[in-house]
Amino acid sequence: MGKDAAGHFVKMVHNGIEYAIMEVISEVYDLLKNGLGYTNDQLHELFGRWNDGRLQSFLIEITRDIFATKDPETGGYLVDMILDKAGAKGTGKWTSQDAMDTGVAIPSIDMAVSMRTLSAYKDDRLKAAALYQPVIHKIQEDPAKFEAQVEAALYVSTIICYAQGLSLLVKASEELQMEIPLKDVVKIWRGGCIIRSTLLETFYQAYLADPNLSNILLDAKVAAEVKAGQQDLRDVVSQAAKSGIAIGAIQSSLAYLESFVSAKMPTNLIQAQRDNFGSHTYQRTDKEGIFHTQWEAHP
Repeated sequence: MGKDAAGHFVKMVHNGIEYAIMEVISEVYDLLKNGLGYTNDQLHELFGRWNDGRLQSFLIEITRDIFATKDPETGGYLVDMILDKAGAKGTGKWTSQDAMDTGVAIPSIDMAVSMRTLSAYKDDRLKAAALYQPVIHKIQEDPAKFEAQVEAALYVSTIICYAQGLSLLVKASEELQMEIPLKDVVKIWRGGCIIRSTLLETFYQAYLADPNLSNILLDAKVAAEVKAGQQDLRDVVSQAAKSGIAIGAIQSSLAYLESFVSAKMPTNLIQAQRDNFGSHTYQRTDKEGIFHTQWEAHP
């Protein structure tokens, strides 16, 4: 996988991506089960269809099987009997920590780590639920239409989860001189691992065409796929917000996408604030150099 500890680093990032995709899938489950009222049988059938299409992957496949598995003790579905506290071995956290140290934005992975952490606070969540008495509003869209939008949102979010992890590999490889070959990374992931999916073939072709691609979202074919589902992703996030269903990783994926494709972010205001209270200086859009202003109060 490259020089020195590259193999270990690639495995760590693999697991970070795994955290994010699992979280995105769980949020889709929440939308369909609690937003649309889908039964486990319906979810089993739907994930089966999805696994026969562009979402084909190990994680979609095992999720399909989970929805059909019965609990031998109660006779009901096993997934409904499992406590909503997710464990973690630390690799997702390490990915987030290294990304912050390296200066790479991976908000979908960060959110996935945070959601696992938050899930462990079961007692506090039960107290908060009693105090706030949240209401989940059923999604009023036509089920077939919303199901198609959710599929597109899941597809685009999954691409973005991969993109964030791969961008970390690019930057870390440069800074640590690990010489990680991205095309070989996705080829090996495609061959047999938890995040294996048909998408990895698309990424492999992208890295063959441009081995120095800094972010997979800059590949023309990937960009076309993302653009085709971008509005569906927005609509799903909007519906979730109105329904009161938390989809933090999907929302983070959308925010990452909207920011990444933005030619101008509102961070010019942040830099002005930093210069105002801390003399941190700023750069200008019209000329080179580093500048500082003695900001005046305007009551």
